[in-house]
Amino acid sequence: MSEASSAVGVVGLGEMGLPIARNLLRAGYRVHGCDADPLARNRAGSAGISAVDDLDVAAKRAATWLVVVPAAAVPAVVKQLAQTLAADSLVIVCSSVNPGVMSDVAAVLDPAGVRVCDAALARGVPAAHEGSLLLYCGGDAETIERATPLLRAFARDVTHVGPLGSGQTAKLLNNLLLWSTVAAVTDTLRLAAAMGLDTDAVVQALALGSARSWVLDTWSRPRPMPDLEHDLERALATAELFGVELPIARVVQQVMTDVKQRKAAAFAGTGAARSMADFVRATSPHQAQQPENS
Repeated sequence: MSEASSAVGVVGLGEMGLPIARNLLRAGYRVHGCDADPLARNRAGSAGISAVDDLDVAAKRAATWLVVVPAAAVPAVVKQLAQTLAADSLVIVCSSVNPGVMSDVAAVLDPAGVRVCDAALARGVPAAHEGSLLLYCGGDAETIERATPLLRAFARDVTHVGPLGSGQTAKLLNNLLLWSTVAAVTDTLRLAAAMGLDTDAVVQALALGSARSWVLDTWSRPRPMPDLEHDLERALATAELFGVELPIARVVQQVMTDVKQRKAAAFAGTGAARSMADFVRATSPHQAQQPENS
């Protein structure tokens, strides 16, 4: 077995890519990285991960590559990998892209004999650090089976949804429900605060009942919401493409855009580091004097 065939590479060493690379390293993999940002490469180097800025050079060091770059960069990255990787190498697209993009990715990699699947990431940055991500995977069964041991190094749950692109579809649906739930819980706790209730106690109580959700369970975590607008725009555009009306999603888009703006304003630029529990307390007069415990 060549050195490249027993190694794994990560393109994109940002807030998701770097913790994924660290977890792969902890699991015993030899990890190579690539990122154009020198700060990202320095952070990777400090974690013991060999990182360069030239993907053509990096691609020769591993036969399996995880793509964790912004959506707009995916086509260029895939094109470079197709030019360098040997046949039967594996590319796993973790970036959030429109499902149809995966067909374009396959059209580039298939002629080179490079296997491909998508493994869309869910549960956010804290889960990336913990190694407890949920992965929605799309691709043929043989490719997913081959990728699964590697994926389990940084994910608690790996689910095969269907053919190539299905993982991206599942993430789109997941995030539509995510933001709908955040909007609903926010409104619910505003009402609780107006009625004079301790919203922290209400969250704990609701999490024991039929209203329990991942959003309630993680209500006190930081909630930066960087992809909120993109997620909802993609969901609405997809629904329009298939002729489906999503009236609730349109309301959620308006509500959550307002919530994100008010959260940022409430914490003077530090809103991304604050939880929704902090936000509800800060914007509810009956809660403002309560000690923060998140």
